Amino acid sequence: MRTFIDNNIAENIGLEYVLGKIEAITPYGKELKGNIQPFKIGEEELLIREFNQVEKLVNLINENKFFFKNIKDILHNIKDIRNSITRAKEGYILSNVELFEIKGFVLILAELCIELKVIEGKLDNSIKVNRVTELEALLDPQHTKIKAFYIYDEYSNELKLIRAHKRQIDSKIKTERKKIKDELESQLSINLRPDNSVLVSKNHTDLLEKIINNSNLIYSSETYMDIKFTLKPTQEVNELEKELSVLKEKEEEEEQRIRQQLSEKIGGYYEHIAQNMQAIGRLDLTLAKAYSAIDTNSVKPVIIHEHRVNIVNGRYLKVEDVLRASAQDFTPISIALEEGVACITGANMGGKTVSLKLVGLLCAMAQYGLFVPCTSMETGLHGFIYGSIGDMQSTDKGLSTFGSEISSIKEGLKRADECGLILIDELARGTNPDEGYAISKAIVKFLKNKRCITLITTHYDNVANDDVVHYQVIGLSRIDYEELKEKISQNKNTMNIVSKYMDYRLKKVTKDTLVPRDAINIARLMGLDESIIADAENTLNKNKIELK
Repeated sequence: MRTFIDNNIAENIGLEYVLGKIEAITPYGKELKGNIQPFKIGEEELLIREFNQVEKLVNLINENKFFFKNIKDILHNIKDIRNSITRAKEGYILSNVELFEIKGFVLILAELCIELKVIEGKLDNSIKVNRVTELEALLDPQHTKIKAFYIYDEYSNELKLIRAHKRQIDSKIKTERKKIKDELESQLSINLRPDNSVLVSKNHTDLLEKIINNSNLIYSSETYMDIKFTLKPTQEVNELEKELSVLKEKEEEEEQRIRQQLSEKIGGYYEHIAQNMQAIGRLDLTLAKAYSAIDTNSVKPVIIHEHRVNIVNGRYLKVEDVLRASAQDFTPISIALEEGVACITGANMGGKTVSLKLVGLLCAMAQYGLFVPCTSMETGLHGFIYGSIGDMQSTDKGLSTFGSEISSIKEGLKRADECGLILIDELARGTNPDEGYAISKAIVKFLKNKRCITLITTHYDNVANDDVVHYQVIGLSRIDYEELKEKISQNKNTMNIVSKYMDYRLKKVTKDTLVPRDAINIARLMGLDESIIADAENTLNKNKIELK
C-alpha cells in the first residue's frame, strides 16, 4: 500500500514538529494521535465536518476558557482500562484493583457527561460520551461517588452475614485478650504493649521468675539485656481464632464469587465502554487540535474538490518559533499552485527552501484535519506528498550527492500521473551547472503536463518558461543599497543586517521581469573585492545575451 507521506518527508517539512505540539491528554487521545491518518481524496465532506467541529470548539474555548480547563482536568484523571474490560469480556475474573479502576472510569465518565451537557448540542456524535448508569449503580451500590472500591455487603446477603459473624468473633477475641491482659498487668505490675508483649530486663530476676511461672505469658525472644514475652492464647481464644479462620475462607470464597459476577456484568457492557473510550479519545484529540489552532493563530482551510492550492500569508511554524525566541517575526508567504510545475528562484539565503517546506507543511496539516497558520488557505486533497528536500548525500549507499538526489526524485516522478504534491528543493544542485540546468529543464518539461502539483526551488532562473509558473523571492530588490551599506559599516554582524533587510515574500514573475542580482549584491555588501564583482556582472550579462 502506498503511503501518503513517509517519515523522512514528514520530518523534513516540519509535520512531526507540529504534531509533537498537539497535546492529547488521555491514553485514548494519545493513541489516536499516534495513529493519526490523513483524509483521502473522496473524503472531502468528512474533512469539512472535522474542521467544522474543531472550529466550534475553538469558538467555545475562546468564549469560556475556565469551562474547558475543568474539562481538561477531568480528562487528566481518565485511566487506561482497555486491558481490564477486554479480560472481563473474555471471561476472566477481575481483581479488586481492576474493579477499582473501572469504577473510577465510570464515575469520571459520569462527571464528564454532566459537564458537557452545557454544550451537548454543539458536539459531533463521534465525540459525545454517554453515562453507563447501570455500571455506576453496580460498582457504587452505596451511591457515595467515592472512587475507592470495596466488595460491599450490598452485593450478597451471605457475605453480609459472614462479615457480621466475623465481627462478633473478633470482638470476643479482643474481649478475652483484654481480660487476661488486665489481670496480668494487675498481678505482675507490668504494662503490656499494644501487640500484647512485654520486655523485661534480665536484671529483674524476681519479675522474670514470676513471668516464667505464669501460664498466660510465653517466651518470645531476647537480647543481651532483655527478654521478650508475649500473651499466650487461651483455649477459648484458640477456638475463636479457628472459627475466625474458617469465616475468612468463606468470606474470600464469597468475594471471589461476587468478583466473578461483577466481571461477567462488566463484560456485558464491553461495547458500551469501548464506544465511550473511542469518543473520549476523539474529544481529547479534537480539543487538542482546537487548542493548537488557538496557540498558533491558525485558521480553518477551505477544502475544495479541484486539485489546486492557494495560501495567503502562510507561516512556517518551526522557523517562526525560533524567530520568536529572538524577538523576530516570520515574514508570511503567499503562493498559488495548480497542476503542473511552479518554480521558486532567488538567492541562497532568500528563504526558497522555507517557502517550499511551508507549502508541504500546510497541505499536510490540512489533510490531517489541522487548522493552518495563515490568513487563508484554499486546497484540494492530495493522493500523496513527496519531497526531495535537504542534503541528499548517501554515503552508506556509495552514492554522490547528485546520484542520491536523482535516486530520490525518480520515486516522485513515478507517481506524477496521480493527484499528488511533489516538492523538489534546489533541483540538480549536486552536479555541474550546464548539466544541472539541462536536467532541471528536462524534469520540468516532464512534469509540467502531469496531474500532480510540482513546486521546485532552483538557482537556474531560465528553468521556468511560458508553461511554468515562476515565483521569485523579492530578496533585496526593493532595498536602498546605499542605506544598507551604511548600516553594515556601523555593525560588525553583516549577516544579521542583510537577513533583517531581506524580503522573503514571493512575487510572481514573467519572462520580461528583471531578475534581481541578490547573490552579487550580497557579495558586494559582504565586502568582496569590487573588481571581482564587476567581472561577475560582465560574465552574467554575457551569458544572458548568449541564452537569448
